[in-house]
Amino acid sequence: MTFPYTQNTGNLTSLISQIGKNGVPDKLTTKDLPVWGFKSSNDRSILSVLRFIGFLDSSGAPTDLWREARTKPDVAVGKGVREGYKSLFQTFPDAERKDSEALTNFFKAKTDVGDAAIRMMVGTFKALAQYGDYSSKPSVAAAPAPSANSDTDMPVQSPLIATALPTSNAGVSVNLNIELALPADETGKVYDAFFKAMKKHLLDGS
Repeated sequence: MTFPYTQNTGNLTSLISQIGKNGVPDKLTTKDLPVWGFKSSNDRSILSVLRFIGFLDSSGAPTDLWREARTKPDVAVGKGVREGYKSLFQTFPDAERKDSEALTNFFKAKTDVGDAAIRMMVGTFKALAQYGDYSSKPSVAAAPAPSANSDTDMPVQSPLIATALPTSNAGVSVNLNIELALPADETGKVYDAFFKAMKKHLLDGS
């Protein structure tokens, strides 16, 4: 995997800060960079970084993230960096706070470029990490609410309740086993009413 980099990290963040000050171009190419004040040939690599973080599409046209950067550049950079460097954030969820050693080890493991390129990869990422806003963590989908037919809505069964009817003159005793099955959200009033009715009709013999 290749991670883009630029020697001129200061110009990278400077260009991003200018997005809100200039109009939205149809495309931003190497021919347009001098118009924005970036005349060094080393500034051309900035475009590859902007494509990598989703500010430009493959043709150089500004994206929705570029337009967001016109008013919230730090937030837009945070979003773009999280997406472009997704594998880095999967390894280090707080990648924007990692030191140079941790970042160097990551880029060395993921690429086969030389030490000079690795240093520039680290420098490019750190420049974006310092510029962007990473306070908004990726949202985690909430677990769906249980449906009316889910297992959590199954009736709650109470233990078996054993009771005996009064002994008749013939000396016969009748035992009843009663099992309650009530919805989980019912209050104690339901149980109170049940036992009151049971006492009236069974135990009092009325």
